Amino acid sequence: MTKTTKRDNFNAIIAVLKAAKADDLVAVMEHEIELLDKKKASASSKPSVKQAENAEIKKQIAKSLLLNKWYRCAEIKELIPALADGEGTQRTARLCNDLVNEGVLVKTIEKRVVYFALAE
Repeated sequence: MTKTTKRDNFNAIIAVLKAAKADDLVAVMEHEIELLDKKKASASSKPSVKQAENAEIKKQIAKSLLLNKWYRCAEIKELIPALADGEGTQRTARLCNDLVNEGVLVKTIEKRVVYFALAE
């Protein structure tokens, strides 16, 4: 069973209106489809404020860590001023895991403690 989208509904309405020869209403429905296209294009074009902030923090993390040294999240959090205030280490861990997925950092777990280091 497929889900019917707004675009599908608008196209079905257009077909009915064309059969009824209601050209002015067809123009309204086509305009609605254009608005959907515009909304879709603008939604994916730029990152949110938080995404841009996180990208900058990831760059700072990569610059701050030394080669061949392992860091806990709390240590990384203290190195980065944007992370040092307020939040716990959850955000730092999430950003570090993103960097692991990007290949910038490597991760290891020893005695249930997570450590991160720069990838060589």
